[in-house]
Amino acid sequence: MIEYRDAQRPDADAVARLHAQSWRESYRGSFTDAFLDDEQPAERIGVWRERLGRPAPNQLVRLAFAGADLMGFVCVYAARDPDWGSLIDNLHVARAAKRQGIGAALMQQAGAWLEPRHPDLGVYLFVLEVNAPARRFYERLGATNAGVVTMETHGGAIVRSCRYVWPRPAALASARA
Repeated sequence: MIEYRDAQRPDADAVARLHAQSWRESYRGSFTDAFLDDEQPAERIGVWRERLGRPAPNQLVRLAFAGADLMGFVCVYAARDPDWGSLIDNLHVARAAKRQGIGAALMQQAGAWLEPRHPDLGVYLFVLEVNAPARRFYERLGATNAGVVTMETHGGAIVRSCRYVWPRPAALASARA
């Protein structure tokens, strides 16, 4: 059975490990190998210790567990951009747990958290254009591709990313994959 809860400071290293593993599995060839293999693990630990040690007031990090094992997480920043609304900064699910509804449940929970806070703002995220499975997943959740931007990744690679959007948090909260 999957249990969901808000992240706490002691969860930082587990979140960082899942994040790093997910990037290695999904972004090989988009990010530099040196970053993915050598720099990223320590960089992600630093990021998540900071995020969970001193959380921003507009931040939600929600975790999915099977027993003691972290299966996935979502990180959201409410009202991040004046034009686009609230940002889903991260969604990662362990490879062994994919296609079990965990990602969809985390996204729905993110929408439900945003709904009472900013019901009239949109919700958006970026996903690499080459990540076709993730793009299909977000489309199944009702997002639309609002365009492609070129950006520099961690580690200095240049990639094309799609901005996926939902018009309101309620659309995300009620989405079914």
